[in-house]
Amino acid sequence: MGSHRLGRSGQQGTRAVKSGIAVKLGLLLAVVGLLASGLTGYYAYDVSRGQLVQSAKNELLTSTSGLARRIALARDEISRNLQVLSSHPSALSVLQKPGLAQEEQLATLFKLMMEANPGYFQVRLISAADNGMERVRVDRDGAQLVRVTGDELQEKGHFPYVSDTLKMASGGIYLSRIDINHERGAHEGQEQPTVRLAAPVTDRKGQVLGAVVINIDLNRTFKQIASNLPKDTQFFLTNRDGDFLIHPDNSQTFGFDKGRRVLVQDEFPATRSLLESEFDQVVFEAAQGRYADAPVVAAFVGNKVRATSDETRLILGLAQPLSAIVAQADQLGLAILQIVGGFCLACILLATFVARAVTKPIDSMSSAAQRFANGYEIDGLPVDRKDEIGVLARSFSQMQAQIKQQLTALQDSQKNLEHLALHDMLTGLPNRRLFHERLEQAVERGRRNGERFALLFIDLDNFKDINDQLGHEAGDAALKEIAQRLATATRKVDTVARLGGDEFVVLLNNPADRRQIASIASQLLDCMQSPIPFGPLSMRVSFSIGIGQYPDDGDTASGIISSADHAMYLAKTDGRNGFRFCSGDTVSEPLFD
Repeated sequence: MGSHRLGRSGQQGTRAVKSGIAVKLGLLLAVVGLLASGLTGYYAYDVSRGQLVQSAKNELLTSTSGLARRIALARDEISRNLQVLSSHPSALSVLQKPGLAQEEQLATLFKLMMEANPGYFQVRLISAADNGMERVRVDRDGAQLVRVTGDELQEKGHFPYVSDTLKMASGGIYLSRIDINHERGAHEGQEQPTVRLAAPVTDRKGQVLGAVVINIDLNRTFKQIASNLPKDTQFFLTNRDGDFLIHPDNSQTFGFDKGRRVLVQDEFPATRSLLESEFDQVVFEAAQGRYADAPVVAAFVGNKVRATSDETRLILGLAQPLSAIVAQADQLGLAILQIVGGFCLACILLATFVARAVTKPIDSMSSAAQRFANGYEIDGLPVDRKDEIGVLARSFSQMQAQIKQQLTALQDSQKNLEHLALHDMLTGLPNRRLFHERLEQAVERGRRNGERFALLFIDLDNFKDINDQLGHEAGDAALKEIAQRLATATRKVDTVARLGGDEFVVLLNNPADRRQIASIASQLLDCMQSPIPFGPLSMRVSFSIGIGQYPDDGDTASGIISSADHAMYLAKTDGRNGFRFCSGDTVSEPLFD
């Protein structure tokens, strides 16, 4: 009896020891699993968050650079409009032989220009005589365009944008400092942020008789340029000294006009190197000062002013809340936390009963998670298991797919931005920047290998009539169709690009001879013989082509463009809807034998 009791007691003690070892081993494995999964999850989250922030920085810098290019294109467009106005015969006629008819004709031209460009506050013709007296002036006043005459015309010779412009040669462009317009009687533009662009008006001898000045609505212009930015993106613009000209908080702008200085280097110390010209661009995280409670990621670039100006450099910046950027990382962190929690639970349950059997799957999972944290693909996961380990493996696989999808989306977004920066948004053709890159490459090949090429400069005939009579929607439809026909009528090795407005170019790569160039030009003219449908209507469009050849008509990119542009104007002089070579007759021999 006593012996029986002793046997039962020993069995119970053995079971107690075995149970204690199993519990301890299970607890040990569970603790190890908890630590391994927690650290792995944290490391994966930290790496993923860093990748998202870095990708956002790259995308923000790309957006800032693209915005700077848009600003440069807008400035070039204004410069072209100035060249048109300053070279118009009416401007010279008003300055040489003032008369009501000439002034009225020029005022009408000014109004047409302002109707086409809502961002223009004023357009003025200012004489070099009489202390810079305004001769013709049109102001924007709300929805109206006001012709200012008589005693309301003012002397402006003491302003730098007049005096400095009158010292320039023909074709020059002057850009004023960006400031608040305090000139009296400026209608809608008075007391508003303004920048003035001016061009001299010269006679045939090159003597400067006056200047055409355009006052630009800074807020409207930059709001339009930045209209496609995400709503939570903050936009900044400063002058060369760092004074804020555009800021999300309007009270921080034009501090120098109020007797104080509000500088970008004080708000963002990282921009000091940009202002000191050590770098052309900076990207950083700001979490101090006014951004202590709401940190941001910011990108700033320096944009050189390509015009005669005291404003030699503008600093452009974009910023996004860091919280918006890491929102995806927070979602990923929650998913990782859920996965780690499930993993820990699976470790505890399995370690209690089958500690030895669970060791291998845990090692496999830990290794896979470490590979994922180091940027490698997760492979060898036991996704086919029906237990908690299988659930965890599938969760890790899903997590990898989510991260890859998010990174792919970011990369696609960056590729789209790069494509938009190099292609025209309306027609999809290469834009001015991409065309100039390919033209420079063609010039370099020509210098290196002796390859020849031709440039066809195309300007639509009376395209403004379509916009005026049928509206800009019809004009856009016509431009899209013209772009498609030009692309169809040319070879794949050639480049068809839109420079802007109604100007197109075709870069013919290594044409056989002058006959082939003329044949291609004829095909381009023929492709516009059929009308362009627009709803129930149809539009007939023609264009004039100027042809420049390398190296006969120029051995540089700017030279060949100038030659082709000159030939285009000769084609228009000949009656439009035709083409002209820069040198020689239109076609010096028959096109076909």
